[in-house]
Amino acid sequence: MSPRNLLPLLILVAAPALAAKGYHLWYDENGQAVYSQFAPGEGRESRIIQGPPPPAEPPEVAQQRLQEQLQQFEDNREDEQLAAEKTATAAAEAGVKRQRCDAARKNLTLLNGPARQLFQTADGIRRLTPEERQAKRDEMQKIIDTDCK
Repeated sequence: MSPRNLLPLLILVAAPALAAKGYHLWYDENGQAVYSQFAPGEGRESRIIQGPPPPAEPPEVAQQRLQEQLQQFEDNREDEQLAAEKTATAAAEAGVKRQRCDAARKNLTLLNGPARQLFQTADGIRRLTPEERQAKRDEMQKIIDTDCK
């Protein structure tokens, strides 16, 4: 090989080695930082700095890991939202049961009161027959047994 053919080959082989040594940092006439693989012109000072380290993992792997983390975050947020809704529903149901329990206890107390007492029914205000009173007592006791826990 002739020396003329060796020069491009030498440049190709030497370029990565020069870059591995670092980069030149110098400032131009406007005070702007200039980073270069080559030293500045004569009369200017520069210092050698090391380039950034290579990434710890390939960008595709980092992107995939980020997507998995985002999906997990979204799943956790949905789970928390469902749990909050479930708690709110349970609290509302407990409130309804508490109201039914209180009403059933009050009605049972009234049904166990004087036999001549008047009650509001679907047909108006009237006295209940003994059979109707007993049926209402049984109904109120069933509500108390299921809702008053």
